[in-house]
Amino acid sequence: MKRVTKRRLLLVALLGTLVAIPFAAAEEAGDEGAALYTKKCAMCHGQDGVAKAMAKGSANLNDPEWQKATSIEDIIKVTTEGKGKMTKFEGKMTPDEIKLVATYVKQMK
Repeated sequence: MKRVTKRRLLLVALLGTLVAIPFAAAEEAGDEGAALYTKKCAMCHGQDGVAKAMAKGSANLNDPEWQKATSIEDIIKVTTEGKGKMTKFEGKMTPDEIKLVATYVKQMK
C-alpha cells in the first residue's frame, strides 16, 4: 500500500509541475511582451493602448470591441507589414518579438 501511495504522490507532483510550466512561461512571455510594447509601441499607442495624438485614427488597443474583432494573427500581420501611418516592424523586431507584443496587446483590457 505504501508503494501505491508513493506512486500516486509522484504522479501528482509530476502533473503539478507539468501544469505549472505553461503558466510560468506565459507570465514570462507577458513580461517580455510588455517590455517590448513599452519600448517599441507605447510612444504612439500609449502605455494603456489608447492612441496618442501621432496615432490619431488608430484603434484603441484596449477597446473590448476591437479586442473581440482582432486576432493575434491580425496584430502580427499589421505589426510586421505596417498599415496606414504605422511603419512595418519587419527587420526591426524578430518574428518571436512581434508575436510576444501581439500576445501582450491581445490581453490588454
